[in-house]
Amino acid sequence: MPKSWPTALGSAFAVIAVISLGVESLGTPIVAAALAVLGLVPLVGDWREVREDLHDLNDVKQPIPDVAVDGDWELMRYPQGRMIVSPSVDRNLDRPFVVSSRTYKLPPDLAAVKPAVIALARSKRSRAASQPFDGFNVRLCEDLDAAGSEVRLQPARYFDTMASNYLAGQAWWSKRLHRVVADVTRNIMTDSGKLIPLAHSGLANQIGISTIALTTDGSMLLVHQGPAARSSGGLVAPSGSGSLEPADLAGCSSLVEAIAAGMERELREELGLGRAEMRGVVIDTEVVGFGRWLEKGAKPEFVGISWIHATERDLDTRIDLSERQFVADHLHIPPQQVDRLLAGERFENLGVGLPSVPLELCLARWREREQSVSR
Repeated sequence: MPKSWPTALGSAFAVIAVISLGVESLGTPIVAAALAVLGLVPLVGDWREVREDLHDLNDVKQPIPDVAVDGDWELMRYPQGRMIVSPSVDRNLDRPFVVSSRTYKLPPDLAAVKPAVIALARSKRSRAASQPFDGFNVRLCEDLDAAGSEVRLQPARYFDTMASNYLAGQAWWSKRLHRVVADVTRNIMTDSGKLIPLAHSGLANQIGISTIALTTDGSMLLVHQGPAARSSGGLVAPSGSGSLEPADLAGCSSLVEAIAAGMERELREELGLGRAEMRGVVIDTEVVGFGRWLEKGAKPEFVGISWIHATERDLDTRIDLSERQFVADHLHIPPQQVDRLLAGERFENLGVGLPSVPLELCLARWREREQSVSR
């Protein structure tokens, strides 16, 4: 994890050294070896500093308390966590957006512990699991209002989310300084217990997206998350869930259009519908709800419903190799059990696992939608 320009320069030296071993014009093997040594020096120093940080820092459990909410915002409690929602916002999700040209940067206190956070996450990964990838996601820079006003989006890297929102519920204590050096809670709520607006939270706040899929014969397809899943490992999750990516914004003129595109992408990836023989299957997605997930640093979450224009029997939902560490299994909920869920029965009563927080919100908004349509 390069932390300074000497590390970057050292990495460049190392690359040149490898190339020069096979390119005579760049120098002899002796010169190449010297360049390689020069390249490794800052890398070793940087890694030593990270190891020292890991030895110095302790993550201390610091559960996020309930927050005080205003207006029609509500605190929804589920067995696996809490979501803050607003009916008036849900009625006006469709709105324009603008994308900032500047990439999000962590606040100084969180940037200081980021290398240790990433190193610790890597060390806890199973050898069979791939290491986390620092790709680009999309950040929601400000709260949604009930009027449907334009919102600002911003590129943000995944590692910045790991070093901000995903640190919720813990503080980092320095043994050397005898004090807390990083605490996400101060970016979530004020001293009086009120939720801090997204525009002032300072966290990465990447946009989470989740959707449940229904087939034409009345079945519901869900995902049993694998142990490598960062947010809901071991739980039953929506049919597609993940984060909004910059590519999802392409060609979209409204926020819900981009969110729906991202939901469909995640659904196809996790249900195995991205393969060539399944790409022709038509999927319609409706964005039906929004919330802020308290246990994830109050990050923004959108939920939806996706109608797959095919019967369950027509679908080939094999798990792709690239998804096996994140998707342990697909759950096929038959129509009779779908009707029970629609009638308000708790998901746990089906006996197929415990629901994730996004799945709970998806089911709640799906029930509300069906009730309003039937009136």
